[in-house]
Amino acid sequence: MSLLGIHQGLGVAAVLFIVAAAMDWLGHSRGYAPWSTASRWIIRASFVFLTANLVSLGFAGFSSTAGILTVLAWGIAGLALFLDLTFNHRFPGWAIGALVGVGLLVASLLRPTAGNMQPWITLHVAAVVMAYCMLIAQALNSALYLLQDRALSARRFGGIYSLLPALVPLDRISNQLLGAAVWMLGVALTVGTVAWLQGADKVTLIKLIASGVAWTASVSVLILRRQGLLSGTSFARASLIAFIPACVAFVLSLPRSAI
Repeated sequence: MSLLGIHQGLGVAAVLFIVAAAMDWLGHSRGYAPWSTASRWIIRASFVFLTANLVSLGFAGFSSTAGILTVLAWGIAGLALFLDLTFNHRFPGWAIGALVGVGLLVASLLRPTAGNMQPWITLHVAAVVMAYCMLIAQALNSALYLLQDRALSARRFGGIYSLLPALVPLDRISNQLLGAAVWMLGVALTVGTVAWLQGADKVTLIKLIASGVAWTASVSVLILRRQGLLSGTSFARASLIAFIPACVAFVLSLPRSAI
């Protein structure tokens, strides 16, 4: 169990992420680099703290809305840190901090419960969570690309546009994220299909079909990109369109008690 209790621990993590978001926003808007640097370290430390609370929660929390929000927030924060430390690609700290912080705040108010899952269910849930976290990050990346492209076309260089990353790394990371998401969603589909064939009551045919449609849409966009038929703004727009069936599939995959 967490030293603070599960929901109190999530509340503390939420506050830390929101504080980091505010510091990064102020650091960029006022041109004070130390605040942005401090924000990155707060996000990293908050992720470690959140991981400890997620271990206390257990994957059984995925059967509730609070558990789903907690695991998704953890996945998004972890993916952002992975991209930062591995590819030196940094999402705006204010965006990640606010997104994760609000999700954790809502989760803490809903008071998640602890528990455990069978190993194969844990594998399925982990693959699903990471796949959708990657798709969310890829959609965010695509949206940032379109905003930055529009700003450059209109020669707008101030305000919020000055906080956005450059187009080239945004485009490259979007391609890599979509490829990773397709792989992870494929793993989740495979495990889920086997579970359905074995009569698992938590896996239904409609969920598998919805996930299959989302996977097919993502694969189609990825193939067109790898063949050079989609690039730049067209790839970003296609990615956002493909994200729609992924959202539908995710909602359908939620446990009934969480909807």
